[in-house]
Amino acid sequence: MKYLARVNPKYFAAIHQCAAKGDVRYYLNAVQIEPHAAGGVLIVATNGHFMGAMHDPDGWIHPEHKSVLIGTVSKRMLSACTTRKGPDGEPPALLWIAEKFSLITSLADVAEEPEMFGKFSHLTEKTELVDGIFPNWRRVIPKKRQKFEGSYPCFNGEYLEVFNKIGVMLSGQKRFGGGGMHLETGEENGSVIVRFNRLDLNELFVGVLMPMRGEEMKGFLPAWTEAETESEAA
Repeated sequence: MKYLARVNPKYFAAIHQCAAKGDVRYYLNAVQIEPHAAGGVLIVATNGHFMGAMHDPDGWIHPEHKSVLIGTVSKRMLSACTTRKGPDGEPPALLWIAEKFSLITSLADVAEEPEMFGKFSHLTEKTELVDGIFPNWRRVIPKKRQKFEGSYPCFNGEYLEVFNKIGVMLSGQKRFGGGGMHLETGEENGSVIVRFNRLDLNELFVGVLMPMRGEEMKGFLPAWTEAETESEAA
């Protein structure tokens, strides 16, 4: 048995929200894990319209692999990644990924590889690795902030909901209203950077939201807001 990668299960489940579902471009249905020069790994997923990426400073990938693409992941596995307590009463600590299965364990010690069905094992389930090339996701990340001029483009509201869900999952709160999302325009491609306004997350997570086509907003507000009501006129 050979493990290929090890990550924070909560991070993995959160980034998985950005993966495509049933796309013919099969590599977009996967989550990529790759090494980071500063240590740990990066966890990345995109459906081609929005993207989530996270630095797991304690993550690990086998030195023989430049990246690992995890494809099929069940709802049960994702749920086990984010549950507060597993079968042993302890929270999930690590997600270990092998060639044909993944294992969630509450054992945080990485000195020894975990047993598939040991006493610390929360769930061992079949997963599939994707044999393909993941998109060069760094190309869509703006390199610097753009001075904001004009109006924001249109965005798919479902993707904003996904980012909110990710914030809930990463914060461990039932709601993510307290921290909030920080949106900022990038360069001329119109993409927006999404970050979470929390000290424990703002340097770990980054999202990218691509604009969609929409009708040009000719005014700042609808025309009816400029007219006085009868009571105001009186």
